[in-house]
Amino acid sequence: MAADEKKFDTSGNIAEKIAEYYRGLFPNHEDLSISGFEDITAGWEAELYSFVVEHEEEGRRVGEERVIRLYLGSLASQKASSEFKVISRLFEAGYPVPEVFHLETDASALGGPFIVMERVRGRNMSEAFVGASEEEARALMEMFTRIWVDLHNLDGAELFPDEFPRGDTQDYLDDLFKLAKLRIEEAGVGWLQPVIDWIEENRAAITPEGLCIIHWDFHTENVMLREDGSPVVLDWTAAMPGDYRSDFAWTMLLMSTFNDPALRDTILHAYEEISGKEVKDIEFFEVLAIGRRLMDVSVSFAVGAEKLGMRAGAVEMMSRSSDHLHRVYELLNERTGLRLTEFEEILDSLRTRARNEKEKR
Repeated sequence: MAADEKKFDTSGNIAEKIAEYYRGLFPNHEDLSISGFEDITAGWEAELYSFVVEHEEEGRRVGEERVIRLYLGSLASQKASSEFKVISRLFEAGYPVPEVFHLETDASALGGPFIVMERVRGRNMSEAFVGASEEEARALMEMFTRIWVDLHNLDGAELFPDEFPRGDTQDYLDDLFKLAKLRIEEAGVGWLQPVIDWIEENRAAITPEGLCIIHWDFHTENVMLREDGSPVVLDWTAAMPGDYRSDFAWTMLLMSTFNDPALRDTILHAYEEISGKEVKDIEFFEVLAIGRRLMDVSVSFAVGAEKLGMRAGAVEMMSRSSDHLHRVYELLNERTGLRLTEFEEILDSLRTRARNEKEKR
């Protein structure tokens, strides 16, 4: 196993390893130590660990809360560098992201590349919506949508002058198709090709848009509310130049299939109202989002979640999300008429895993 594919070494003294890393960063800090270590990992991809780094300064103990975001898979170094750059540029532009402090691409310290960022104290928006009054829920949805529209309105070429593409929707789709076809071939999941074919056959009718910065995993659990109520957007691993409708469709898909189907139209109306423009061709981009979800799951089953840079337990997490994946698949059928026998077998396997896990508990 390559160095950047190793899982975080939870068998050793992790706090001491982090302390050793910090001592190398700050050799002049007296009596540096790590305390309050906590595993706060929640998603399918990176592993997250929080801690307090302390040292002596002018006769008193000084401490700062930090989070390490550890990356997995064969593209881990690339992901770490990309996310660090994106967050840094957005922070400098005044966009609400956590402050990042260090990028480490050498896997020897902790078993994989990582970034160090501030610990954001508060609650995520999903938690804030629970028990909120109707008026509070409207205000939360407005805040959620406004920072999303603000992201899409940023000038990507200004923030990333040497690398932001000048193309439009069709150029963006070309890049996605190249990646999708490569992944399908490498994983041996050619039975997904009908989805790609449907998207290619329908792309010509799409109204082109200029490219912007898309988060590509923008949902209420990735938006934190600080203790003062201000928002902070987390998890920029998938961020890239793209069509804002791709970002939009992914969010609608996740929130309507994990939660309430009515959220699809709620999110659509909120975005159109705050952005002041009609979101055109959204059904096409919904199929694009569905294809992305099906591919992630299918490739994970074919070659292992770790190959996609996901955590070792990602497939088990997928099994606990089998209802969500079933709804995603049914949406594919509603939008395109396609049925994929092989994916139905994966769904059956996930349901069996979920049932077995439930029986064990």
